[in-house]
Amino acid sequence: MSEERVRRLARLRELLVKRIKELEDELSGLREILSAVEELLKELSFRPLSLPEEEAEAPAPALAPPAPSAEAERVIPLTTVEGEVLAHMHAGPGYVRIVPAEGKRFHASSRPFRYFLRQLQGMQDREASLVAEGRMSPDEVVSFQVVKEGDVIKEVVIKNVKPEDVRKLRSIARWTFRTMWEQMTGSGA
Repeated sequence: MSEERVRRLARLRELLVKRIKELEDELSGLREILSAVEELLKELSFRPLSLPEEEAEAPAPALAPPAPSAEAERVIPLTTVEGEVLAHMHAGPGYVRIVPAEGKRFHASSRPFRYFLRQLQGMQDREASLVAEGRMSPDEVVSFQVVKEGDVIKEVVIKNVKPEDVRKLRSIARWTFRTMWEQMTGSGA
């Protein structure tokens, strides 16, 4: 075999090993999501039928003003299964901000958070392909930024969020912060 051919095969091997690692990480993340979904299904099967999202978004006091307009910001707590607040998701017209709760330190380098960023990147890539097809304007593509201090997440800002994507983002963010918390505290199933 020629030296060049050996180099190409070695490079190909490196690419395959890297891709297999990425797929294994993704599979691990999907298994964690499946576990969280199964856990939630078990929890819901022992309660009266009501969605957790509806409980979290219900206005608290009876003296609250009438339902806010579509332009108002909603603050959605992201909690553990036991109800401990891990972060707050601020959803407004065209944006979502996720801010860890006071006293909670989550790390950007954690596997669940990297999975969360891959999901955001996937949304961005899908919309970029719509731009390429001429079905969306470039200034409508979702974008995101992670504000951090060292490796500690201070805030995640997601812009150009479509109303139909807020529920998906809430679900992914809830899973991400719950999983990070479980890994940090050693809780969970």
